[in-house]
Amino acid sequence: MQLIKKENVKYYAPVVFFLLMLIDGQLTQGAENLTDNVYFANAHFMLLAFLMAVPNLSKRYLLITALIIGFIFDSYYIGIIGIYTVALVATVMMMYRFQRVVHTNLLTAFFGMIIFVTTYELIAVGLQFTFHLSNVAPLLFITKVLGPTLLFNMLIFVIFAYPLKRLFASE
Repeated sequence: MQLIKKENVKYYAPVVFFLLMLIDGQLTQGAENLTDNVYFANAHFMLLAFLMAVPNLSKRYLLITALIIGFIFDSYYIGIIGIYTVALVATVMMMYRFQRVVHTNLLTAFFGMIIFVTTYELIAVGLQFTFHLSNVAPLLFITKVLGPTLLFNMLIFVIFAYPLKRLFASE
């Protein structure tokens, strides 16, 4: 017996993305506190959920959802509209592009997640650098932010990919 009918995915997906965005913020803050602000591992549950939803929801639907969630993320977390909105929409667009080329199973999704998290982080830091909102050295970014972020999200993927895949499955 199913608790949630799979044809209702499009109705509950935005709520799940929003809740995962909030969880991402809390986990990221917790990771920073755990490392005494030496390493900055950003959690990306929301990106994992988008990755698992791409095969089952329309491109237009997820791009509009990513635009709205990105706008909320920008206004809530950094107060500058556009940085994470652009990064999230571009990353979701890239997910659709890759989905057409690569047969997606959990192994390819794992490597895709590494690519998408890296892309998301690079777009965000690139926009911040372009608009003089931050000035971070590339080596410092790679060792203190990107490396820990990738490790953290690999762990998140291993633990939560299958449950999220089932949550967004269309069968």
